[in-house]
Amino acid sequence: MTDISTAASTSMDIFRAVVEHGPLTLYSANTKTRMSIGTIHRHFKQLEKLGKIRVYDTNKKGRKKIEYGPTIYGMVSFYKQDKEFAEKIENYYLLWIENKEFQKELESEGFDVSINNLKKSKHVFRKYMDYFSAVEEQIEKIKNGDDIISRNLQIIFSSMMLSSNPHYEKLWKELYAELPGMQKSLEDHMNTMIKSYREFKKSLKK
Repeated sequence: MTDISTAASTSMDIFRAVVEHGPLTLYSANTKTRMSIGTIHRHFKQLEKLGKIRVYDTNKKGRKKIEYGPTIYGMVSFYKQDKEFAEKIENYYLLWIENKEFQKELESEGFDVSINNLKKSKHVFRKYMDYFSAVEEQIEKIKNGDDIISRNLQIIFSSMMLSSNPHYEKLWKELYAELPGMQKSLEDHMNTMIKSYREFKKSLKK
């Protein structure tokens, strides 16, 4: 597990409280963690902004309270930061699969959330955590410049990100049409991806 700062450790503790006892309001989180309301409020807002927790709708009667629950991304992001959290991940899955809002997120990721499939799906969930937490580590390395990606790939990824901008999409199409070298570079990359995908599909049938 990676070493983390004090602030990150506090976020981890608050997130764990949400996972183990949530959905939690600001005040119920205060009861569970014994941290100050101000600290919890600050971390709640940061965790929500980063997409690691979100507001959960409640059907409880009486005064409507803002309750926060975990997202799958939140679980992924903390999975490698705390060994105990990682060891309990299947228990957390069984706990939160009973929540309809969390079920919806699982279904959007392709999970079978039927009661009859719990034994298998909780193991799949651990595999999902193992894989995508490693992906998140790789993303952080790239952001920090600790990992090297070829410049051609960087250009392709960045171009894809710019494709939502009409001005740059137009420029990309014009340059692609006018520069044979750009055509070849992109086509070589796409052909490599297609070949890798086909080989991956074949390996699944073995």
